[in-house]
Amino acid sequence: MSKEWNAAVAAAEAAAQQRQTAEEAAHERFAALRAEIEAAGRGEQVTDTPEFREWMAARHASDEAWGAWAMAMDARPAS
Repeated sequence: MSKEWNAAVAAAEAAAQQRQTAEEAAHERFAALRAEIEAAGRGEQVTDTPEFREWMAARHASDEAWGAWAMAMDARPAS
């Protein structure tokens, strides 16, 4: 394998892992708020919160980062 490809894959994977961690943290914040809202009987309002929008944005960023990793993996040079 080429050093450049290995470096590109490693960088893409590190970025994807970082985005995945951010997504998980955003989901935890949303889940806590969701439980709070539902306990108050306002479940219909759960998707109309900044926490929900932040979680969705984090999911999108995570998907993009893992897509970039997959593209880097697909660019593997012939041995």
